[in-house]
Amino acid sequence: MGQISQDGMWRWNGTQWVTAGQPPPRPSRLWIWWLAGALAVSLLLIIAGAAYGTYTLVNRFQSGAFSCLPSDFPHYPGASIVGESTNYYGPGIPAGDTKVCRMTLIADDSVDPVSAYYRERLDSGDWVLDSVEPMKGTFSFHRFSSPKMAGTVEPHELGQQTEILVVLYS
Repeated sequence: MGQISQDGMWRWNGTQWVTAGQPPPRPSRLWIWWLAGALAVSLLLIIAGAAYGTYTLVNRFQSGAFSCLPSDFPHYPGASIVGESTNYYGPGIPAGDTKVCRMTLIADDSVDPVSAYYRERLDSGDWVLDSVEPMKGTFSFHRFSSPKMAGTVEPHELGQQTEILVVLYS
């Protein structure tokens, strides 16, 4: 049938070199599409994960999960944290205390249900309601298991909403 070239692509038919049959197949480039698809899916998963993480973090922050208040401190349902500060060993902290937590929340309810909530919740569980100042509506409280942990809650009318100022010494 004739001599085959060293590369196997040509055959001598006696007078000239002719192709030795089917040319070898071209290397498949299908892997490029698989790689591009995997990268696109990975990118979408990363973006979705980051969006979910951010959403969860913001919701937990707004619900008070990362506040300077203890986790069992009454948090008015639906209230959003709009301000927070923690000071250590500063002026205005009663003797023997080491820090003060100041938290400002906004609730979409009027002052009456907010006040009723804190009147009930600050006198249950580990919290003891010490007094209510009728003129300012200030609630003074302390923690039963740690009496030095004490503070105030002041709900103030803010248009249709209520601003809740919480100060906790510990």
